Amino acid sequence: ETLGTSLLYLFFATAGAPGWKLKDSVQRSFPAIATFLACLYGGHAFFLWSIKTLVDARHADGQRDNHPFWKKATAPQRLLTASSAAIGGPATAAALAQSQRWKSLLTPSLVVGNVGYAIATFVGLAFYGVFR
Repeated sequence: ETLGTSLLYLFFATAGAPGWKLKDSVQRSFPAIATFLACLYGGHAFFLWSIKTLVDARHADGQRDNHPFWKKATAPQRLLTASSAAIGGPATAAALAQSQRWKSLLTPSLVVGNVGYAIATFVGLAFYGVFR
């Protein structure tokens, strides 16, 4: 564990060392990046909230639903883990599931995150080909 921690600190130091040369460009581009991220996370949160609201409204009428799939699928812990996998990738989703002790969501978070990476790679290549 000590060796791994030491090597991790060495990695952080070497990865961050060139940062001083990029300081001015990062400061200039910060407003654009912050705006993009605010739109990304805001849109994502609105989408998840809308789905949850629609499902809750459907089940609020008091009728017994023979297919409770959507109610289970939109449980808050599942939405949070899926959201983390969609935006942060499999590592952040697995960390969230493990930290909250949602053991049943650990493997799906890794699968969804990695499948998302695989699909997004080809989507990104397609966009590059179209908008080049």
